[in-house]
Amino acid sequence: MSAFDDTAKRRIRFLTRRGLLELDIVLGRFMATEFAHLSDAELAVFVDILDLPDQVFLALVNGKEQPDNPAFLPLLEKIRQA
Repeated sequence: MSAFDDTAKRRIRFLTRRGLLELDIVLGRFMATEFAHLSDAELAVFVDILDLPDQVFLALVNGKEQPDNPAFLPLLEKIRQA
């Protein structure tokens, strides 16, 4: 697993800008409170989550769907609580 340097973290911040207002609000709170504290392993999972389509991502955040990848669960919970 690679380490996430400042450039990679800026790229991740850019990827949090989504097409749905609901996701922008939730991710804005998460980025403000939790992002700086994520480990490299959590950042890798977060990048995978950000690759999901907006509707799927929103359904996972809202708990309307369960992720196929169980590694998403702890990070989704952090996003929900932010």
